[in-house]
Amino acid sequence: MIEEFKSDLENLTSLQIYRKYILGGDCHLLDNHKLFELREVICDQFQIEFNDVLMVGSGKLGFSIKESRRFGHFNDESDIDIAIVSTALFKRVWQEAYLYKKSGADWPSSRKFFKYLSDGWIRPDKLPPSSYFDFTDEWWKFFNELTSSNRFGPYKIRCGLYHSHFFLQEYQTICIDQCIQEAF
Repeated sequence: MIEEFKSDLENLTSLQIYRKYILGGDCHLLDNHKLFELREVICDQFQIEFNDVLMVGSGKLGFSIKESRRFGHFNDESDIDIAIVSTALFKRVWQEAYLYKKSGADWPSSRKFFKYLSDGWIRPDKLPPSSYFDFTDEWWKFFNELTSSNRFGPYKIRCGLYHSHFFLQEYQTICIDQCIQEAF
């Protein structure tokens, strides 16, 4: 798969690679049944559409395209990375975080939280502490229980929340563009 991907770096645009490998193609780690099951349980938890849940990262591709682990194979240290693309859920969290900050509250990761927010996605590890922010507790409790269930293997399941497909595509194509630049 890596060789095919590298070959496509020479022949396809980053958008085409995104569509072929991130949005399309088979999932390396999970068969269709398990991937359906994972997406379904996430949809039920957050009351979002099935197509709002995508598997990304090395679990999807079999290797990483992130700069720090570029072309490293999925292994026992890897996470299952999920992208939720839901404007409604994003808006809910954004509004709750804004009201929390407006109340005068601050948290150590607030600057980074709002930086990622301006890039169109929410990193849950930058949310306010769960003792003060219900969504943080809901999020981590769900994904930690899903991880410890081992239903999808002995891997951490981690997820980012995106405002729209535009921002997911932008995030992914940054890494793809870096792969293209390294190839030439």
